[in-house]
Amino acid sequence: MLDTARLPASRSSHKAGLEMHPDATHIERLKEVGRYALGVEWGDRHESILPYKNLRLACPCDACTAAAPDASLAPEAERPVDFQVLGDRSLFIRWADAHETLLLVEEVRNLCRCARCVGEPDFPISGR
Repeated sequence: MLDTARLPASRSSHKAGLEMHPDATHIERLKEVGRYALGVEWGDRHESILPYKNLRLACPCDACTAAAPDASLAPEAERPVDFQVLGDRSLFIRWADAHETLLLVEEVRNLCRCARCVGEPDFPISGR
């Protein structure tokens, strides 16, 4: 279970009333986006850009969840050295500070903060 107090304010995943496509939790490809984010291409053709800091803050291990929500991370704690998709169900991340994070793909998808995933209207002027 993610500690939502440590993540950005809005945690709702995907627009209300829309069902998630069956491939929405299938990771097609991972790629670095600049120096500070991971790009994820999903099976439903959605693309997420996930800041490394948010991935590290989502780590469900006891050490990370016990840390104060406002505690700053060392630069090494926000620098991944390895990513692996394990069995199509989880994402493994090894960090430069030797910490390891294992997240279910559903948890990774829920970290997407794009307008569609946080429930913004498709047409912001008309609100539809």
